[in-house]
Amino acid sequence: MRITLTARHIEIPETFRELLEGKLQKLERFGHKLIGLHAIFDREKYLYTTELTLSTKGLTLVGKAKHPRDLLTCLEAALMKLEEQLRRHESKRVDRLRRRVPHRPA
Repeated sequence: MRITLTARHIEIPETFRELLEGKLQKLERFGHKLIGLHAIFDREKYLYTTELTLSTKGLTLVGKAKHPRDLLTCLEAALMKLEEQLRRHESKRVDRLRRRVPHRPA
């Protein structure tokens, strides 16, 4: 999977890439083929912003978070939003498959 990091008005430690790779390994358990992640980190005066765009096969998810003091907390919040979106999408897909009535020839 391809991970792209973009920093605006801030320096990002290399440990963030390793942290993202570890967290994305956990997101693969939802059954989607993850293609790439684009992470945008921004700082405006006192407010940190993280925007994560996750590309999967047939689906693009966006998680945004803001925090006044800590970039790491902001990243964790955006990852939690992505995880919740993936979980919701997976449960809808499973429910759709369970509701489907098998075709019976007459």
